Amino acid sequence: MAILSLIGCKEHYKEGDIVFQVSKSRQSPLIQQATDSKWSHCGIIVYKNGKPYVLEASNVVKLTDLDAFCKRGKGGKTKVMRYTNDSIKVKYKKYLGTPYDTQFRFDNGRYYCSELVYLIYKEQLGVELCKPKPLSEYNTSGLEKEMKRRGISSKSLFVAPSDLIVSPLLHNL
Repeated sequence: MAILSLIGCKEHYKEGDIVFQVSKSRQSPLIQQATDSKWSHCGIIVYKNGKPYVLEASNVVKLTDLDAFCKRGKGGKTKVMRYTNDSIKVKYKKYLGTPYDTQFRFDNGRYYCSELVYLIYKEQLGVELCKPKPLSEYNTSGLEKEMKRRGISSKSLFVAPSDLIVSPLLHNL
């Protein structure tokens, strides 16, 4: 897998491209363990006034300057993947300000990073990049206490950054 630095390469990226990084958040190691992947965070590139941003679910859903998003990740490394070379217009305003989903549920009006990307593609483009799967299919060994604290059920359906990154519908840039 090629790892890219986006700094200085912004002109190659289009709206709708998905950007992956290794987050420095406290939950990043938990996500990495559960998914057996180094990639723990993702967002979707959108353009506002001709400038690239990443729509991401962090503490809330927000727009983050693309360069700032890339620099914030561990080691400044990112991976970018694309669904289509056609232009995609992401309707993002309705998501802005929505709280982060600490329970990782699809039906509670909150979003976690990969859920946000997954739902945008499914709702706006009619494209299901991957199939949600029960949390029990991930490596949650040793995470039971944290799951209980957050009210996370092992039966809950989940889409992880690692599920998106292996989607046969996406290609590397």
